Amino acid sequence: MKGNIKIRKRVANVKGMTIEFDERYMVDSETGEEIFDRNIEIENDERLYDLYKKEKGLLTVQDVKSIRKKYGMTQKEYALAIGVGEVTVNRFENGSIQTESVDSIMRLSDDPDNMAQLLEKNKNNFDKNTYQQFLKTINELQVLKKHSIANYNICDFLKTDFKTVDVSVVALHIIKKYNGHYDLVAEKYEIAEGFEDEYITPLKLQKLLYYVQGLSLHIFDKPAFNNKIVAWTHGPVVTEIYQKYKSIGGLPLISERDLDAIPDSLDKIIEIVVSSYGQIESEKLIELTHEEEPWKKTRKDAEISHKEIKNYFDKVYEK
Repeated sequence: MKGNIKIRKRVANVKGMTIEFDERYMVDSETGEEIFDRNIEIENDERLYDLYKKEKGLLTVQDVKSIRKKYGMTQKEYALAIGVGEVTVNRFENGSIQTESVDSIMRLSDDPDNMAQLLEKNKNNFDKNTYQQFLKTINELQVLKKHSIANYNICDFLKTDFKTVDVSVVALHIIKKYNGHYDLVAEKYEIAEGFEDEYITPLKLQKLLYYVQGLSLHIFDKPAFNNKIVAWTHGPVVTEIYQKYKSIGGLPLISERDLDAIPDSLDKIIEIVVSSYGQIESEKLIELTHEEEPWKKTRKDAEISHKEIKNYFDKVYEK
């Protein structure tokens, strides 16, 4: 017997809430009679209950699965880690509607800092090796969270063109964007001199170039520039930019007036990096890069590959 799946509008009542949804059903391809299919009925129930959960502000089936899987836990392990009944998570992932109290615990566990506390509280539910394994995973996610510094909306980049340019052009735009903030402050408060001391230094420029490259590879799967980034003692460095400004030492860089135009999308990424990573002191930026996989996994003075940078930033800023 062959069947065709069709869709119809259906109104159902869930815990006193009336919900209209698209119900799938199967009909015999020859007779047109409706055929009962258990899998389709289960999918309809999940879809209906998820609509209810969204209306009530509860986690959906996929939300719960996503939180659990990022810690590499089975349903039972996740339940034991957050301190709920062993079969509870299994029921919720099969469509059952959770209570608000359990939903709150699961929602809290999405943050690795909270999950670390929950695991510590319920560590007696695991043997030592299993506990250490989960703690290691959570600690790795805590580091990723710490490094998720840039704040942006991916929708701002939809349907925008992106073009790779030379690193010297990117560097000049970073310098101008960074220094522009202090120019505005000086103008606002009529400061005649001294504010240039706050301008960007060659060291900070190198770190901001690295983060512009990381976000460009993450968002567009394209580099902001093709010039190599190498792993030096003080973090990622573009040697061409180092050579250009090495005679300046640690002195602030002065903005140039006339710059080559760059795509709006790249300009947006530079703005995001300057307004987030640019607010961090240079020494702290060095520490950040030393904690990150691209620099840690690359031997000294070797090139940090685009693949390594992209893979890491994809993990930090999950799409």
